Amino acid sequence: MAHRTTAGLASIADWAGAVFMAVSLALCVVLAGPADGATEGLDGLIANTLDDHALAAAFAGKHLEGVYADARHWSESYTSNGTLSYRDAQGEWSGDWSVRRATFCTFYQSAALNGGCFVVAQRGANCFDFYTVGPRFVAIASADDIRAGRNWTARGWYVGAKPSCPKSGRNLA
Repeated sequence: MAHRTTAGLASIADWAGAVFMAVSLALCVVLAGPADGATEGLDGLIANTLDDHALAAAFAGKHLEGVYADARHWSESYTSNGTLSYRDAQGEWSGDWSVRRATFCTFYQSAALNGGCFVVAQRGANCFDFYTVGPRFVAIASADDIRAGRNWTARGWYVGAKPSCPKSGRNLA
């Protein structure tokens, strides 16, 4: 019986080790993201979304204001060196912004505010729709919604210029 228990424990230990290795490998794949810099789910970029170069050009040194899908207002200034200043009804925070794999990312120095990454679609000369992306840089909204300007997370425009956003409101599906 003791031999059987030991053999059973060895089998359990082997199985647990294999599960641990599989989970570790899966986590590495998720954190690494798509290979070769590809933006999985956005092959060829969805019409009107901005690539890395266009994102940097659109936001570096700019000040935007806008609304979230729930109609809360926000304002954010982006320096050319990658820092930012964010303001909403709750206060003001500093942080950093970056561009990676056709996504625009903002992160804050306070745990009171969540950051994230977004696919950005430009709607005219002065309107940007921000769509949250998941950990593999894939937009949570569908490609059809992004093309149609629906289900955005936030919408923004340059301060001091007339917004060119569609008049149809939030465009939620």
